[in-house]
Amino acid sequence: MQPPVDRLDTSLQRVDDAGSCGRPSTGPRQAVARGHHERVRVGSIELIPLSDGIAKLPQDFYVNLDFARHPELVAGDGLVHIPLGCFVLRSGERTALVDAGAGPRTERTPSWAEGGELPGALAAAGISAAEIDIVVVTHLHSDHVGWLAPPPAPDGETAHRLGGAHQPFFGNATVRYGAADWPEFVIKRAADDPTRLAMEALARAGRLHPLEGDTVAILPGVTARHTPGHTPGHYAIVLASGTARALLLGDAVECPLQLEEPDLYAMSDVDPALARRTREALWRELEGSDALVGAAHFPGLQFGRVLTAQGRRWFA
Repeated sequence: MQPPVDRLDTSLQRVDDAGSCGRPSTGPRQAVARGHHERVRVGSIELIPLSDGIAKLPQDFYVNLDFARHPELVAGDGLVHIPLGCFVLRSGERTALVDAGAGPRTERTPSWAEGGELPGALAAAGISAAEIDIVVVTHLHSDHVGWLAPPPAPDGETAHRLGGAHQPFFGNATVRYGAADWPEFVIKRAADDPTRLAMEALARAGRLHPLEGDTVAILPGVTARHTPGHTPGHYAIVLASGTARALLLGDAVECPLQLEEPDLYAMSDVDPALARRTREALWRELEGSDALVGAAHFPGLQFGRVLTAQGRRWFA
């Protein structure tokens, strides 16, 4: 998810009454979840949802979404608020992080992204950055790579400033990313683009290990699966342990409502037609199964299952 900056309101104010894409159309609104959330067990694998903050998006970011039919998705400021989700996985003695949020706020941080909370969320969950062995980014949009190698904060200050040398935030981690995203989000970007600076810093440090192919083993019971469309090199994460199974969809699915409204897509999809085919393939695989499903921007970073009855699907 990465909206074009020129389509976004630059005078956003925080509100507590927050809409979020995919919330059921009945029941009270809930604030977008922040911090760290309830741990989930997938067999022997521990799964911990974390939030780096929230994104506040204009309604036209969601193409073909009729907000007159879904007013509950809109917050009090007229925007759609979604979490900037990340996930810690613990398998055996290994620890991985899936996605790295929007990162610390700098003068280049877009107004729609209110990130910077991942370090605190990790600490609240009892996890240090040094414990992370592997960081897997589902794709190279800026709200998924922000903490990989941010610019430094000057001594005595908490604000990070561009211009300093970018350094790996997870000092012991190898970073896995879809190789097919490199041309679009690194090579073609301006020399001072924050994502390019971060990825080039990681390359110089010898920390990058690209993902190539349909499936790639990450940890015992954890596999990355190529799910292109949102970006060329997008990967979802599959967890399997014993009979238990879960999928972290990244941005292959932006919100659960896409189950019921297949024409709905995000403005940030690089190839909307391919993204739709990828979603449909995922739905066919998941419908009626016991697999838990989560994604980077699902409401409250909650997990659910894809259910079917009488010719329709929904997320519950």
